[in-house]
Parts: sequence; structure tokens; C-alpha cells
Amino acid sequence: MCGIAGIWHRKDRVTETDTADIRSMIQEIAHRGPDGQGFWSNERLAFGHCRLAILDPSDRGLQPATTPDESGALVYNGEVYNFRELRAELQRVGINFISESDTEVVLWALHHWGVEEALQRFTGMFAFAYFDKRKEALWLCRDRLGIKALSFASVGDRYMFASEDKALLRVSGFETHIDTRSLTLALAFQSVDSYLSSFRNVRRLPPGACWRIDNDGVHEGSFWHALDALDPLRLGERRPDTERAKTELEARLRASVGMHCLSDTELATACSGGVDSGMITALTREFVNPFHAYVIDPDTGVSEAEDAQRTCSGLSVPLKRVALDRAQYLRLLATSIYHVENGNLSNATPALLALTRRCKADGIKVLLTGEGSDELFGGYPWHAKSARRASILSLIAALGPTRSARKRRLDRLIDSAFVNAMGGMTPSVAMKFASSLSAAYNFRQHDIMEALEFLKPISRRVYAGNGIFDLCGHMQGIIHRHDRVSMASSVELRVPFLENGIIDFALNLPPALKYRKRQGKWLLKQVASRYLPAQNILAKKKGFPVTNDYFEGTETLLNGGVLRELMGWSIGETGRFVAMCGANPYLRARLVGHEVFARIYGSGETAEDVGEKLVGAAGR
Repeated sequence: MCGIAGIWHRKDRVTETDTADIRSMIQEIAHRGPDGQGFWSNERLAFGHCRLAILDPSDRGLQPATTPDESGALVYNGEVYNFRELRAELQRVGINFISESDTEVVLWALHHWGVEEALQRFTGMFAFAYFDKRKEALWLCRDRLGIKALSFASVGDRYMFASEDKALLRVSGFETHIDTRSLTLALAFQSVDSYLSSFRNVRRLPPGACWRIDNDGVHEGSFWHALDALDPLRLGERRPDTERAKTELEARLRASVGMHCLSDTELATACSGGVDSGMITALTREFVNPFHAYVIDPDTGVSEAEDAQRTCSGLSVPLKRVALDRAQYLRLLATSIYHVENGNLSNATPALLALTRRCKADGIKVLLTGEGSDELFGGYPWHAKSARRASILSLIAALGPTRSARKRRLDRLIDSAFVNAMGGMTPSVAMKFASSLSAAYNFRQHDIMEALEFLKPISRRVYAGNGIFDLCGHMQGIIHRHDRVSMASSVELRVPFLENGIIDFALNLPPALKYRKRQGKWLLKQVASRYLPAQNILAKKKGFPVTNDYFEGTETLLNGGVLRELMGWSIGETGRFVAMCGANPYLRARLVGHEVFARIYGSGETAEDVGEKLVGAAGR
């Protein structure tokens, strides 16, 4: 895991200004790679890299990496877990390697097979820039689900990219400011696409992106999309073999965790006591021993520490509790917003920063977590709720007096099929609102429902669609935030549930194996019953147990704040928002988060200063 940056000239040559900018960009994201920095340039291209050494920590794993004749060059952030198999294939065609790192394998895979073919072979999480002098082209690519991020901007004939938006802000001559359209979306919804930047003129490559840059400009493409992975025969199976599915899921999970345990440094797991992180912890024990699990133990709300202790005691895995009080949380909130580059955090984000800081202090560089399971295996309560609602509404639609009336009712049902955490809006309403701000903002709901048209009845279609919708939307925000705050602590966060084979398996798992006996994640829980306490498996989903009481009083920062100026609110409007916060703690958290963001990136206050102001406001 690392931080990367680069500048490409369409016409002019690389100058001293460019090389200075690259160094400034890398310095801005040095927290992503404290183990060393490297730079490389040719006539038109400059690369920079900061390294978090995990696989082959020797100097042989340094980046930027080049072929001996420098016809290929790479800066790369992430891990390709099947690199040993790929290495063996490349050795059979005569390619020699000098390191034990996956970076060198990624370079030669791209150089030998070509970018498009190599991407199909990679299993892992990555964002990279690869230059092929033979074609005078630069490729910018992200993994299938966008676990690793990559931001992009241009000024004049220069194209720039970096692992984080804030690095681009350091480029000389690049003018940007907070994008109030993006800010409006973030204020309106609890979740927005993570590839919408908060800054004007900054773009984030979408998941699965494969962009080619050459003399003719930027050619935007992609190499994978969830809808293309759907198999109607498997997903539409009405009587699936439960035992076979359990066996396959367990085998795939074990293989994925084994791959994710590849490391030349110490690793740990985050264990909340739930099914997802519990399974990751249980299977990690088969590959790494000893290791520790970590859990946040806040001083208010319902702590997950006892559930985590129950899991870890049964597995004989030592558990470290990370204490967190209100003042610590609010200070970490400001720091998290600085790193995430958006005020739309979940309550868990500052807590993850606390946990990864503890990991770093303990010498841990790799942390395995359970993200992705809810989206893939139907764990969110609104998945089943939406399916039940669709079943009822489809009966009502069938009562229409004419065929056209029945079709209109069914179309309205499809428009409101996905009811997740969109600020209380159905996506049909949210899409109309978002489209008025940006025509490019796409909620994907129609594409998903069309791709699932073969699923009958419509309740199955809606249930499967909600999972895909959240995989492509809701989860993007989660993994974006988690990448930012874990790397702020120089800790690589790995997500075994988001391995290629598990993604394919889960996307094509019949709904009957995801939801049964009024339980989401039914199949996963059947597998987990072999490893985890029944009490933990059957427990109601909690979410992160920090109450919104932590934010009480912080809304006073809105009075005379920076957010009001950015949004053009009057004093009276701001006062009404502040008054509303008392009755709506979710609104309070959202508004305060964006006020913090506006102060840091709009008026230049430091995260440390804003954190102290939050603590002061909360103590009044």
C-alpha cells in the first residue's frame, strides 16, 4: 500500500516546476507511505511514490518501477494477491525477476500481456498509473470495486493524478475551490458516490476504470461492472442446493482470507463481534498465529467489546480494546474529515481512525476487516423491507383497470424499488433532485432493474437489485472513508469479502439463500455457525455503537460559520437549521461534519484547531 502521483504533458516537456510539484504532492500524502519515497521522469511524464513496505520490504521493492530499458514504468498502490501465480506464468515465458514484491509482477504483467488482459487476471485491490513508451500512452486504472482510490485533474496541457484529492491541490497553476454542487448532494443524502469529489475541477476515477491517455487526450473506459457479471441461470435458480452453496462459500472465504494474509509484516483483524468481522478473524487464525484482534470500546452508547470478546475467547485470539471518549472522538472527527475530504462521515469513521492509530502504535501495518458482506449477502434490513414492499405493491399494480394503467403502476414501483439510506428519499425522488444539480449523477436503478428482468416475482428482483445498488453506491462511500483514515495511520486495510471469486459467487447467489426465516445473510450465517457463538450470529445488526449524543452542542459552530457563507444561507436560515438539530441528531451530525470540512478546506483552519473548537462547543 502506498501513495502515488504523476504529471503527464500532452505537448510540452517535463520541467523543474513539474518535478517540484510531484515532490509537493507526495509530501502531502506522505502518511500513506512513511517507509520511503521515489521519483522518476522522462521527457513528458513525471511519477512520484511514497511507500508502505509490506511485501518484500527490501530496496528491491522500491517504486516507481521500470523495465530495464524503461519502455514500461509503473506507480502502483495496493496489493495483487495472486501475484505468485502470475509470476510463475511470466517466468515460463522467460521474464526474470529481481524481487519478491507484487509490484514487479504487476509491471511485467502489464508490459507483457497488455493492460486490458492483465486487468482481467489481477485479483486484488489497486490503483495504478502505467506508462508504455512503445505506445506513447499512459493508463490510469482502479480495481473492480474501487477499494483503492485515484483522483484526476488537468491544467493547460498537463494531466495530473494522485491517490488523494489534497495532493492535486498542491500543483502550481491549478485552481480549484469547494464544489457547492457536490456539497449540496452530500448535505441532501446520507450517502453519495465516492467518486464525486468535493472540489471543482477534480475527478475521481470510478471503480473498474481503465483510462488511456495519449496525444489525442483522455479515453475513458472500464474493464468490469457488476451487471456484466450476472449469470441468469445461477441467480435465477429456484431450488438451489443449500449444502453445495455452503461448502462453496466456506471454501471461497477460506481461500480469500488466506490470500489477504500474505504479508512480510505483522497483521491484525478488526473484530466487532458481528458475523462479518468474526468470520474474518476465525479464518485468519488458520493462516496466522499468533495475531491480535482489535475493537473500539467507547465510553457511551452500546459497546461491541463484549460481543467481540465472546468471539475472540471462543477462537483463542487475544483481543485489544481501544478506549474512546467524547473529546477524543470529536478531535478525531476533524482529523478524519481532513483525510476523507468530505464532511459526510459515518459515526464509525473517527473510531476507525482511533483503532488504526492503535494498530500503528503496536507495529501493525495490515488490518483485515469485514466490509462488503452486507452488500453482497443481503445484510441490510432495508433489502428485505424493500422486497416485501415490492411484493405488496405488485399486487396492487396488477389491479389496474387497463394494461397501460398496470404498466404505469409497475413503472412507478420500479422507480421506487431501492429504499436505502438516501436521506429519507427513494432513489426516484433523489435522482430527480440530483439531476437538477448534475446530469452526470446516476443512481443506476433502471439499469439494475433491467438487467434483473429475468428474476420473478418482482420481490426477488428488488431484493437482488438492492444489494447491487448498495454495492455500487453505499459501499463505495464506506471503502473510500476506510481507505483514507486507515492510510492516515499508515495501516493497510484489507477486505477479504471483496475478492473477485466471492464477488462473483455472491452476485449470482439466489435470493432464497441470502434471506430466509426472516434473516438476512442467511447462507453466511449458516457457515459462521461452525466458528462463532450463536448469540453473536443471531444478534440484531447494531451498526457502530456511538450515540449521536457525542455531537450535542456542536451545532453552535454553524452560527457565523464557513458553511453558511459557502451555501449562501441567511442568518435566519442558519438559525432554523441549528434549532432543527436539537430534534434531529442525524441532521446535526451531517451539518456539523460539513461545517468542519468547510472550515478546513474553505478557510484554511487546521484539523487540530477545528477539533478543539468541537470539544469546546460540546462542553458548553
